[in-house]
Amino acid sequence: MIRKYLFLILIVSDLFGNEIQEARALVESTNRTILSSEIGGKIISLSKNNGDYFKKGQVLVEIDCAIYKAEKEKIKVKRDLTKIKLEKNIQLQKYNSVGKFEVQTSKLELKEQNLALNIAEINVSRCQIKAPYTGRVVQRVANQYQNIKPQEELLEIVSSNSLELRSVVPATWLSWLKIGQKMQIKIDELDLQIESKVLQIDSVVDPKSQTINIRAKINSKEKIIAGMSASVEFEKNQ
Repeated sequence: MIRKYLFLILIVSDLFGNEIQEARALVESTNRTILSSEIGGKIISLSKNNGDYFKKGQVLVEIDCAIYKAEKEKIKVKRDLTKIKLEKNIQLQKYNSVGKFEVQTSKLELKEQNLALNIAEINVSRCQIKAPYTGRVVQRVANQYQNIKPQEELLEIVSSNSLELRSVVPATWLSWLKIGQKMQIKIDELDLQIESKVLQIDSVVDPKSQTINIRAKINSKEKIIAGMSASVEFEKNQ
């Protein structure tokens, strides 16, 4: 996909005996995902819109949980009754009023109810969908008061703290381009210049274009967001 949008510019200049090599690049996020619902129900809260910021752990979507909470309480009552039944059978066993079978059966019933209660508690926790990281909303798919089904898409989000730069460079640069090599980055939209280092070089050269992908980490605190374009410069030692 990056090859469709990036084009290459090669600038060769004599600067202190070194050559400056330039290429185009794109800012991307390593964390971009679509949040979906794990349960069905009505959305009672969905306040974030496209472009809105959010913090890690913040509730982004809340689903009506009344039926799931009621189901949890129902199972809890059954569990408590089963627990009383087991305690009674253990006491009766001391007087040989019940056998081992009844006690073992009560224990298994209690285990079954505890497992059912765990599932009910998980469903209740799924009523709130929290942000897995700090970031922004890319696209809001669902709306408040909408009835949704399990696995239905709700929000597409992107992290604002895990940005990287991706560029496509000529494969001939592999003769001198190394991981850890310094690079100058100019973000077009912000007219901002920052420094970084080559983080990764792909292991395969594209046979058609004779180019290769490289990545660099962006640690700047400036207002850089995914989708911005940039130019990158490398200093090739003579």
